[in-house]
Amino acid sequence: DVAPLIVDNRTMVPIRIVTETLGGAAAWDADTQTVMLNIDGKIVTMTIGVVLEKYGVAPIIINNRTYVPIRFVAEELGASVVWDGQTRTVTIEK
Repeated sequence: DVAPLIVDNRTMVPIRIVTETLGGAAAWDADTQTVMLNIDGKIVTMTIGVVLEKYGVAPIIINNRTYVPIRFVAEELGASVVWDGQTRTVTIEK
């Protein structure tokens, strides 16, 4: 329901819609500002402001939505990601 953002050359998306689209669930711990994803029994945890080393960017909150780098989420959950720079389109296959 909101558009992806490009931050530091990374495509950032609202985590809930991506996770639910891939058939999983997202949980939020406000005390630690941690996002926990569960898809097909695999758990992925991220903390707001903590850089995901392999991807060089941290999850962020904008307008009460948690944005994460789409490549990180997709790859961690076993999907492939293709970026088309000409059309600025991300394609995810699971």
